[in-house]
Amino acid sequence: MTQTRAHAAAPVLHDTAVPGGECPEVASLVAPYLRIIGSALPPVEAERFFVQALDAHEEERRRAGALQLGFSAYLSDGLGENWGGSLAHTSAWEAMQAIRQLILRAPRADLGAYLRLGLRLVRELGTATTGRAPVPVGA
Repeated sequence: MTQTRAHAAAPVLHDTAVPGGECPEVASLVAPYLRIIGSALPPVEAERFFVQALDAHEEERRRAGALQLGFSAYLSDGLGENWGGSLAHTSAWEAMQAIRQLILRAPRADLGAYLRLGLRLVRELGTATTGRAPVPVGA
């Protein structure tokens, strides 16, 4: 079955966590990346990933206007040294970077709102692939 873009974005477009539906075009583009993170990582790890992304976002906002390392560095620090050793980690990382880039290009969109939405979806729905072990990079 083929999903249309509208079908894939439906849970995000009509979600109250997305600020007033301000940017439906952003929501339709962000939704698939939220699903990538949720399907690539085991539920507990996906939840941790979104929590760390929210922390990184808040740290970046807190330091706005000052010299800082930025979102990716704060996220990497929060995830720790063991992060990045699997294809699932790489997939989730790249999806998060894509989400951030989309949000940066849409001034009315709120990264924090999308991260909270992703966290809520992971908590409520779990992931589609709960029993899969991560595949190491280079395997």
